[in-house]
Amino acid sequence: MNILSTSVRTIISLALLVGGVFGFLALGKPVVSTRPPDRGALPVVRIVAAEVHQGGIPFEVDGVVVPFREIQLAAQVSGRIEFKSDNCRTGRAVKKGDLLLRIEQSDYDLEVARLQEELNQADAMIQELNVELSTTENQIELAGQQLEIDIRQLKRSEGLLATQAASESELDTARRAELTARNSLQTLLDQKKLLAQRAVRMQSGKALVRANLDKAVLSQQRTEITAPLDGVVIMDNVEQDSYVQLGSPLLTLQDTSQLDVTCKLHMRQMNWLWQANSHANNNPERDSATTGLTEAYDFPQTPAVVTFQLGDISYHWQGVINRYDGSGIDNQTRMVPCRVHVDNPLEITVGESATDSAVAFNPPTLMTGMFVKILIKAQPPISLLKIPQTAIQPGNIVWTVTDGKLKRNVAKIAHSNEQWVIAYQHADGLNAEDAVVISPLATPFDGLAVNALKPNALLPNPTAALGPPADRDRGNEASSDPSSRQTSPAQGDQR
Repeated sequence: MNILSTSVRTIISLALLVGGVFGFLALGKPVVSTRPPDRGALPVVRIVAAEVHQGGIPFEVDGVVVPFREIQLAAQVSGRIEFKSDNCRTGRAVKKGDLLLRIEQSDYDLEVARLQEELNQADAMIQELNVELSTTENQIELAGQQLEIDIRQLKRSEGLLATQAASESELDTARRAELTARNSLQTLLDQKKLLAQRAVRMQSGKALVRANLDKAVLSQQRTEITAPLDGVVIMDNVEQDSYVQLGSPLLTLQDTSQLDVTCKLHMRQMNWLWQANSHANNNPERDSATTGLTEAYDFPQTPAVVTFQLGDISYHWQGVINRYDGSGIDNQTRMVPCRVHVDNPLEITVGESATDSAVAFNPPTLMTGMFVKILIKAQPPISLLKIPQTAIQPGNIVWTVTDGKLKRNVAKIAHSNEQWVIAYQHADGLNAEDAVVISPLATPFDGLAVNALKPNALLPNPTAALGPPADRDRGNEASSDPSSRQTSPAQGDQR
């Protein structure tokens, strides 16, 4: 029984093996295309002409909004705080002239009243002195008249004595009267000079009282602390009923009518601004020996746009980058700290992608601490080119087509975005109207012959853009569909 089953399995196996061999032979040999490889077709590339760029070099840097100025208000007089405004709190906005604090004025009112009375007394004393001076002048006039009478009497006595009509004693009496009148007149003249000097002293005393009164009035006015500008209270240090000394800090205000943005520029970016400033001033070469310190640190003012991104909406403020944020280069980043001044933070421009609801809820103003983008457009007097981003290969290589052959160029890029690249124009490099390749290249090399087409031109041969001919032949050989192995008329013409 075992021998019979073994024989049956052997016969079945042999039958299957023989059937497989006959089936393989019945399939026959595969038909292989005998079309010779097409080695004459040139690679097709798309080209565009490099354009002259006239819009300057726009570049974008990061920035942080900072205050334009902060003012610390201190007590200019001492006393108890008897009033504090509700707006005199951290974070509250105030207007210029708003009353923020008031120090108790009683002592200063009394001082003003006392000095006012002293001033009145000084005026009264000066009036009294003027009356006395006027009286003295009248007495001087009378004494002068008396002296003239005594002089005439003395002369008559001397004449009578000469004729023996008067005695010596009468002459002595006349002389004594004349001397007494002269002495009285001199006394009155000296008294007048003394009164005039007293008038000068009293005028000086009055001026001193007036100065003290003005100081007291000023101190009285300084008991009221008002906002010197439109701003926001960022720090308050006192409360109502507390006592403050002269010079004690009370609060700090931040100016909100103007703001600054701090940023840092690379030296190449600063060089663009310097070149643009020198070109604008018709002074391309600055002589350091003749340039003053002020001119050496004069910043090339350039318009800038400050942008704050809130979700999908962008908000813009117009500003000017107008000064250095210090006097040198940052030691850590080796960049130049700069300041962008925004003159009107309330003037906001909303981006084009904003909807009506987004515009209605835009930020009320530019606020300190915001992280923003700053778009600066330099206008250096250098030749620039504009080429598509697709023309840039790894290593900033740009391929151009000259006389139907590829040429390798290394682009010196000034600025780029997602679509365009702004590069420097050089006599031995890229130039305007050069045919720049914008299509992908597999294995390009200098001198490779290509078929250059404009971007919108139709391909002369659809198979030419598929790759090298050898790759297309291998694809035909791998096809097992007999219909796909048929030669097209176009391919027959190429052969």
